[in-house]
Amino acid sequence: MNDIFYTHPDSVKLLNAFSIVLLMDSTYKTNKYRLPLLEIVGVTSAGLTFSAAFVLLSTERENNFIWTLQRLKGLFFRGDVYPQVIVSDRDLALINAVSVVFLEATNILCRFHINKNVKVKCKMFVDSKETWDIILNAWGGVVNCHNCDAYDEVVKGFESVCSYWPLFVDYVNKTWLIPHKEKFVKAWTDKVMHLGNTTSNRYIS
Repeated sequence: MNDIFYTHPDSVKLLNAFSIVLLMDSTYKTNKYRLPLLEIVGVTSAGLTFSAAFVLLSTERENNFIWTLQRLKGLFFRGDVYPQVIVSDRDLALINAVSVVFLEATNILCRFHINKNVKVKCKMFVDSKETWDIILNAWGGVVNCHNCDAYDEVVKGFESVCSYWPLFVDYVNKTWLIPHKEKFVKAWTDKVMHLGNTTSNRYIS
């Protein structure tokens, strides 16, 4: 036995009643087996959350996630009603699995985790504490850009603010903007019905 998928009958009912948005995130080394525990969370029409399923994973590889999502897909009563939006962190194996199992779903990346990572890198590359807030405000302008036509200009403004720290700009572009902007920048994510869910962290509004 490699992976364990489990849920509750009441969770299955809630999943089928509220299937538009799912949040997926893993916890690490918080159980006696020291294995990743993937929690799949649903969102009700009142904005409340419920645990749809839990998966104890032997490893976080694409095949393990595909197996997991196939088990999840099997919980739906109808073959034409599946999640429209899945919010996750930047786990490439999970991202790939979502694209395989839920072909019609839009995968949104958790803004909370992205902003946290960008902030850490900013403080690593930028030695001027007085500039941190300026840079992070400019980054927030990129994330919250609501117009695809204005996006390039907003990014240029961000790069201009960060012109003295090209390694930081390179990190942001290669890790986030170039491969994943459609998954977290407001101009693209607001094209789908995510019901205000742009993070997998349930304690962040």
